Amino acid sequence: MKYKKMIEFNFKINTPSFDIGKKRNKKTGVRKTERFHRQKKKIPKTIVSKMDEHEIIYGARALNKRFPSFLDTQTQDYDIFTPHPKKDAHETERALDKSFGGDFFYVTRANCPRTWRVKSHVNDEVYADYTRPEERIPYEVIGGRKYVALDYAKEHIIKTLDDPSASYRHSKDRDALNRIKIYERMKKK
Repeated sequence: MKYKKMIEFNFKINTPSFDIGKKRNKKTGVRKTERFHRQKKKIPKTIVSKMDEHEIIYGARALNKRFPSFLDTQTQDYDIFTPHPKKDAHETERALDKSFGGDFFYVTRANCPRTWRVKSHVNDEVYADYTRPEERIPYEVIGGRKYVALDYAKEHIIKTLDDPSASYRHSKDRDALNRIKIYERMKKK
């Protein structure tokens, strides 16, 4: 009976009665989202600043680093080979949170058991993948950072295209392979 009167009272003063006992502030989510989007330009610089000498960048960023701008593809995340993926992912997550001034990122395991991801709490997007390689990865140093060797990347893409279980990647990999071929043809001229 007492609860019923409390609900009636809350309706009389135009406050929502359904959230009694819950501290919920809708503005907090909006403010955090705004802070995130205002500061998201810091993400690439922070990820690169946390890289050690044992880490090698692969994937779209490694290809974009070599290619002329018209062959670049849009990518948001960093794909990084490292012998300590979980440790390095947590280091990057802490650095990003410190840079943003709050708890904006978290680390989670990817589908591949050798990969750990740094994701945003705000939009749940992946900003870095840290993977422990199964073999020694050939690399080239470009601009002071290690990037996977182009021949290795090309060989890996061809293997993925031959694997029917990786069909979800085939269109992306076909595009990457074609861009590599265009780049190699340009270099021969």
